[in-house]
Amino acid sequence: MRKILLPVIAFMLAACQTKEQKNNDTVRHGLTDTVADTSAAILKADTAVDTITYIKQKVEHINTQNIQPEHTEFMCDERMKVDRYFENGKLVKISVDFGTVGDVYAKEDYYYDNGKLIFKYEFVEGGPACEGCIKKNEYRSYVADNKVIKYLKDKNQERCRTCVFEPKAKENKLIKAKSNQEIEAILCRR
Repeated sequence: MRKILLPVIAFMLAACQTKEQKNNDTVRHGLTDTVADTSAAILKADTAVDTITYIKQKVEHINTQNIQPEHTEFMCDERMKVDRYFENGKLVKISVDFGTVGDVYAKEDYYYDNGKLIFKYEFVEGGPACEGCIKKNEYRSYVADNKVIKYLKDKNQERCRTCVFEPKAKENKLIKAKSNQEIEAILCRR
């Protein structure tokens, strides 16, 4: 009887072990897929973080360079002042001071890397909703491939007001402007 039972028990153990191994393989592959999905999400998030870090470093670099601007002024509704900053012959920053229209003062800075918008800073002060106080708002748009990847209002993350910068957007048109007349036409919308 022992001779008959021993092979049967050995066969059953082998069958159980194979079934258990298959279950482990399935769990392992499922876990691998989940880890791969999670890794892809983390990689994407890390890429966005890396891009934002790169943009911050680039903006800091531009702002700390002793670059003399090309300055121009003209009248739209109010006197506007535009400074264009070049580094090694490439336009890296445009500062637009829109002046005060009514009770609102506004200025914007556009930062570029290799001819592409990477960062937009907006500053607005005053406005009709702020009687008797000085209301200030700052907006920051971190941009990659003409799409906002992070938007801050007064250093708090919010939904972007402008989320895509089309080729016809003033920020993209200004980098191509060759003369003061072209800049004036873009900003005064003539």
